[in-house]
Amino acid sequence: MHVRGGVRSMRQITLLAPLLGWLGGCASLQSGDANGGSDAPPESLTVTISELKLHMRDDTYRFERAVGPDGGDVYAVALWKLDRLAAARARPEGEWQNVDYLIEFARGNALERLRRYPDAAGAYARVGASGSVLGDAATQRGRVMERFAHAASAPEQPFASGAEELEFIGGRIARWRELALEFHDVPQESLAREEAEAWEVMRVDALTRQGQRDEAIRACRALVESNRESKLFGHHLLRLGDLYADSARGEQLKARTNLSPLDAAKYDTLLDQAFSAYELAAEGHQPAMRREARTRIESLSSYHAEVRAHAP
Repeated sequence: MHVRGGVRSMRQITLLAPLLGWLGGCASLQSGDANGGSDAPPESLTVTISELKLHMRDDTYRFERAVGPDGGDVYAVALWKLDRLAAARARPEGEWQNVDYLIEFARGNALERLRRYPDAAGAYARVGASGSVLGDAATQRGRVMERFAHAASAPEQPFASGAEELEFIGGRIARWRELALEFHDVPQESLAREEAEAWEVMRVDALTRQGQRDEAIRACRALVESNRESKLFGHHLLRLGDLYADSARGEQLKARTNLSPLDAAKYDTLLDQAFSAYELAAEGHQPAMRREARTRIESLSSYHAEVRAHAP
């Protein structure tokens, strides 16, 4: 065992020196370096990795994802650049050198932030099995991504019932919340919180589709309460307002078609709750969200005025 450890350490030291020298020199990875060609990729690997590293700790749960000068997602742009650099080198995996492992590790970073967890796990696994100086870090991150990939996996078969769908959704919410707690204060926390939030939205949608309007409202209130720090908080408020507004319209429609007398107190309560949610969304920091909330307030006010005008 000691001999194996010594061999691995010596191999890592051997690999580390040229890698650090290459990084320290900020050498550009030209296609000519690998293939003898003259057409060079527009960015160096060091610049691409530096730009990616700047955003690896971004809290994408609380804040919008960063975009580059062209408006593209920084992680998607970084992955595109890394793929081009890898293609320019055009080396089979069995002939990879230090730079190739560095590219692949960076690809894992970008894939991770793009929530492509199985692909990220695969990239880290290739680096981890290489004996590269990045191997230990890649193996550690690969284990995390394998767990994320498992949590994000699709159901094995279609749902047999609405209840089965809701049970599956509840399990996903619980799993992602557990991962968010486990990875508290590290970059993966924001990813897990985004995933849990998405499944909470899915639960609201599933209940709505199944005609369980009161349950959908309760689930949406829980969504709002558990995601007050989210960048999507305003969207959740609009969703909640819409559910209340639709319920109020449903009460009025039942009375209009003589299915049941209008319960004025219930109608007014639902309407007030809708206005409250919209008004809170209108207090947000995003101009587009404020405009959307005001539009909904005006629309619901017009509807309510019409209802009152035709009330017996």
